[in-house]
Amino acid sequence: MRVDRTLLFTPGDAPRRIGRALSLRFSTVVLDLEDGVGAGPAKWQARTAVVRALTVSRRPGLMVRINGLDDPEHLADLEALRPVLGHAAAVVVPKVESAARLAELADTVRVPVVPVIESCTGLLAAAEIATAPQVARVILGVLDLAAELGVSPVPGEAGLDHARTHLAVASRAAGLRAPIDGPHPDLDDEEGLIRSSRASRALGFGGRVVLHPRHLDAVARAYAPTAAEIERARRVVDAAGSRPGSLRLSDGTFVDAPVVARAQALLEEVHGEPTPA
Repeated sequence: MRVDRTLLFTPGDAPRRIGRALSLRFSTVVLDLEDGVGAGPAKWQARTAVVRALTVSRRPGLMVRINGLDDPEHLADLEALRPVLGHAAAVVVPKVESAARLAELADTVRVPVVPVIESCTGLLAAAEIATAPQVARVILGVLDLAAELGVSPVPGEAGLDHARTHLAVASRAAGLRAPIDGPHPDLDDEEGLIRSSRASRALGFGGRVVLHPRHLDAVARAYAPTAAEIERARRVVDAAGSRPGSLRLSDGTFVDAPVVARAQALLEEVHGEPTPA
């Protein structure tokens, strides 16, 4: 299952915002039934709007975030979505702390699942959660986890960087693509958004949650390989093709098989991902 570098979360009880999100050319859209929606009647309104969107839209990669496994709204979400779940690319599951519980859900929904790790308990179980059936990718829920630990949620500010490294290792060990980071907490801080996105990428993440469409381009570019990285990868691959085995580039860099594999993966990523408009 493909997931872009940006996951645009859109409240399910805001039909106009859903329409705007679905009209965007790039980004994976996640229709939200959880934290982005108020309690009571708003939940039912959101389910109605999300079911309608999943019924009429054939947008690739369209996902839905349901309420957590222990939330009173969880079963109502599943019941409402049951007729249209086959149209979703994946179900995003918040507050996951157990691989066994996630496996039970996977048997029920029968579509890919994207667990959100947002507690200390979930983080310690991340290696098992990443290997649970139908897991397509993992998201780090930074705001809840940072609140539990009493630290900053921002990449590069040390508070959750150890958690990011742990989740990146767990994802790769499970054969998954790089995990998705949580949103930048300040919607008006574009400089911080770009800086923290680059720090997140340096910690092994492949994209992040976005809460407003105006952030999509900046985030997508921050997680994309730079021109210098692409040029170096080409030089590595070209040099390896002409001279098998370990070698030394003209700049003194030592190159062996793992370096070549990384360069090839980077070039494949560039070739396979669209460039944001």
